[in-house]
Amino acid sequence: MSVWAIFGDNFPNYAHAHGAGMKTLAEKTTKSGAIMGRPVEFPIENPIWQRIIDEIAGGKSLSGALRLEGMPSYGLAKLMIRTNPEFKEAYEKAVEDRADRLAEEIVELADAEPPDGLEGTAMSAWVNQKRLQVDARKWVASKLKPRTYGDRLDVSVSDNRISVIQALEQAQARVQIGMAKSDDVTDVEIK
Repeated sequence: MSVWAIFGDNFPNYAHAHGAGMKTLAEKTTKSGAIMGRPVEFPIENPIWQRIIDEIAGGKSLSGALRLEGMPSYGLAKLMIRTNPEFKEAYEKAVEDRADRLAEEIVELADAEPPDGLEGTAMSAWVNQKRLQVDARKWVASKLKPRTYGDRLDVSVSDNRISVIQALEQAQARVQIGMAKSDDVTDVEIK
């Protein structure tokens, strides 16, 4: 299966991003139109893409998931994210799930009992390591899913100024309505 079968007309030309020495996709094709180079080993139908999504949802980064044996390159994975809407949607959902998993790990790390026999500087080092792990997970979760785990700042602005002229006009209108109902109402004039 060729790259065109996977990406169709959406296959990007990255030559401009990699410098003048890089051949464009058109320059890499043969006279018959076939793409030169290594055949695509990871079409979208390959179950490896679902495995990548599952690894990310389980808490691994994209780089961490791609370090497993038999995985595609980081560049190919990023290309798949950019060009395949279904895969991009699954990836974004997996990233949100990863944020949830990292938040759960924070509680697990905070509740962890220190190993037996730790004293003095070893205990201090263990506590600092846990603190670093918690802080790293907190930061990453806040960036991956900011609406849930980010710092909430209320930046809403409300205008509570009162227009005196408008208030007097409204009062006068109420008085006039009241005069129609009763003759005991005193009229108020604007000065």
